[in-house]
Amino acid sequence: MKNILNYYYSLHPDEISHKDNKYFFDYLDCKYVFEPFQRPLSDLDCLYKINKEMITREILVHEIILNNENKIATYVNNTPYVLMEIYINKEARINLSDVCYINNNSVGIECDRILNRYDWVTLWETKNDYFEAQINEISKKYPNLCNYANYYIGLAENAISYVKQANKIEDTTLISICHKRINSNDDLFELYNPLRYIYDFRIRDICEYIKSSFFNNENAYNIVIEYFKNNYISYKEALLFYGRLLYPSYFFDLYDDIVNKDLNENLIENIAVKSEEYEIFLNNVYFFLTKIYNKYIPAVDWLIKKSFI
Repeated sequence: MKNILNYYYSLHPDEISHKDNKYFFDYLDCKYVFEPFQRPLSDLDCLYKINKEMITREILVHEIILNNENKIATYVNNTPYVLMEIYINKEARINLSDVCYINNNSVGIECDRILNRYDWVTLWETKNDYFEAQINEISKKYPNLCNYANYYIGLAENAISYVKQANKIEDTTLISICHKRINSNDDLFELYNPLRYIYDFRIRDICEYIKSSFFNNENAYNIVIEYFKNNYISYKEALLFYGRLLYPSYFFDLYDDIVNKDLNENLIENIAVKSEEYEIFLNNVYFFLTKIYNKYIPAVDWLIKKSFI
């Protein structure tokens, strides 16, 4: 690896640490990471342009470094790698203000449509169709997993209907740089890594952060309160926010990992056991939103009725 860094980047580190397929090293008082690019190559140019714009805005994202051939990617054993300079404490755990900072300060950045992820209805409907078809094929191998799937597919259908209603409203919605997924246990290295970015409603990241916090046994409701206290969120954004909380990405992510990585299907119990508690959380968030907006907040009828049983 030292020879590659020398040849392609004229860098001569004394020591290189290897972790999770990434290579970390220091050179001349600068910190770097050299990591494989695990997305479609068509995303790379778009991500590079976003990276430059975010740096211009003085957001402390890792800076993508072109190689000596003026290319973004360097191939190592037929795998594309990207070199980046790191400006933050990569081990520090993220918090709410970190997530808000990167979303709020990247509003309005122009982005190629290839990175757009804000058509939630189409994306979620396609995913539901996929899961419904796959369940029939894997039910014998993963009976426990498939037993829970119908509940979460139904919850996803509720989220789709909710977002469809929200989309009809004429109101301000801000689009920003987001992540495919954020976990409350993530560190700043992940948050500021430009290779993770997509383009979506700014409330996407905070919703995923909140859902992750809930399933990591943190006080997710307090995070909701703090978020709305410190950010101006339009009425339409609030409805999209609630629709995103309804959507069970936490289940589908683990489902994918179990099926594609051949994990123990009983891991799904860690989520399923908290389904009723999450329903209570959703109701609490709903009533919170009804108090802070002087407008009608659509309810999910079965959740509301269940809360009064």
